[in-house]
Amino acid sequence: MQMGVARLSSHVFKYGGHVGAHCIVGGVDVKGPQLIEVSNDGHHKAGPFLTMGSGSLAAMAIMETFYREGMTADEAQELVVKAIEAGIYHDLGSGSNVDVCIITKGKVQYKRPVKSDNHKMYVKPDGYQFRADRVQVLEEYKHKVTVSTGEQPMDLN
Repeated sequence: MQMGVARLSSHVFKYGGHVGAHCIVGGVDVKGPQLIEVSNDGHHKAGPFLTMGSGSLAAMAIMETFYREGMTADEAQELVVKAIEAGIYHDLGSGSNVDVCIITKGKVQYKRPVKSDNHKMYVKPDGYQFRADRVQVLEEYKHKVTVSTGEQPMDLN
């Protein structure tokens, strides 16, 4: 775990945050089970539970309220599902499926989907096309931009 996180952290740090990789790395090593969050600038933190993404505040509220040490696998899965649902229902940018990954020593189990809500009632097979002549433009703004060359304000080398 630590070696993988160190390599990932070192790689994204080299690019100064310009690699769009926000990850939660989970696994089991000599220290036992671990969850480590690696941000796109290379910083990382470990914790007993982590949330990430646009619905993370709602999910973190559930985790902080109901998490306790020594939970069974079923209790932990139920809590995770509840936290993900909170993130889905209270954030318009989140998806609609709940997937669970259970990591134990020597085994990874994917449960996909555990729950799937918010289905569209109807989806048009060809998608939607709108004719340009039927879309009314209310206002148009044009501004001419002039680019000129000149001395640089400072040395950029």
